[in-house]
Amino acid sequence: MDPYGEERAEYVRVMGSELGPLCHELQDDFGWLRHKWREFEELFGKGSERVELLNSVASNFFYFLNKVFFEDAILHLCRLTDPPRSAGRDTLSILSLVDLISDATLKACVKTKAELAQNSCGFAREWRNQKLAHTDLWTLRNGRASTLQSVTAKDIENAIKSIRDVLNSVEDHYSRPHSIPGPDPWGSKSLIHYLERSVRREKIE
Repeated sequence: MDPYGEERAEYVRVMGSELGPLCHELQDDFGWLRHKWREFEELFGKGSERVELLNSVASNFFYFLNKVFFEDAILHLCRLTDPPRSAGRDTLSILSLVDLISDATLKACVKTKAELAQNSCGFAREWRNQKLAHTDLWTLRNGRASTLQSVTAKDIENAIKSIRDVLNSVEDHYSRPHSIPGPDPWGSKSLIHYLERSVRREKIE
């Protein structure tokens, strides 16, 4: 049995042959974004004591990892809120939902929330266009501070919530349960556990 295929089939049964697959694909991709961001929060969002632990073990590595996670989240936000078509090809975007919804009330609600989500990810597009996907020479030579707004973890969290609101609107309309991500027993929490044990043992010895 294929759980992924069964879930997709249920989306099709409830939402139809066009909206169902797209909503399932968006939920799956959004779930991947949330999973990665939870790993970031577990590593870098638990206060100064956690940061000190990471720095004491491998400061350069965790600096690089912080940067990679952060930039990946920015790019992922852009992908989910980009226009429905790019270079003549369809994209996986929450904006694609609007044209596939027949119910007028739901269509208006999703359109409004999708536009709000796109606006909330405006900072991500600026970073992608000037720094991540391309290296804007003026920005490079004059410094990011003069052209790009600083981005915090809170900015990314708010953007993630705005995308979740769009998807939840569709799920609620069709009485679909919201997906609740569970803990990852093989993720960063496990890593932190063993790092803490190693540091404690080292101090004892």
